[in-house]
Amino acid sequence: VSGTVRLRGHDVTRLPPAARGVGYVPQDAAVFRTMTVRQNLAFALDVRRAPRKEIAARVDELADWLGLARVLDRRAVGLSGGEAQRVALGRALAFRPDILLLDEPLNALDDDTRDDLVRLLDGLKAGGGVTVLHVTHSTAEA
Repeated sequence: VSGTVRLRGHDVTRLPPAARGVGYVPQDAAVFRTMTVRQNLAFALDVRRAPRKEIAARVDELADWLGLARVLDRRAVGLSGGEAQRVALGRALAFRPDILLLDEPLNALDDDTRDDLVRLLDGLKAGGGVTVLHVTHSTAEA
């Protein structure tokens, strides 16, 4: 098998995943259950060895935007589906990726939670600065 992966005109085939500028939100949220919400949101910046002060500021910014400030110091175990999905979204956005991949991000959420997340995603898409690829089987969601 051969080929290349090109993102925004650049060959990223041989770059490590953390250097490709892509954030990913899986269908099942996939939060790190042994970490706190704060640690989950900081993860991508920790891996990239960002300064502590920058990490703290970005985590606070994301927590405010995502409505997670009240649960920052809770472990990710036991979060509601909507909270877990917002944590996964925040973790994917923490390092300010160029491209955001969303795999069925509204799957298995109740109507109110889905509406809240749709508003967040609409704001993200309207704000520009990130290309969003939103995968869904739902025509209404699309």
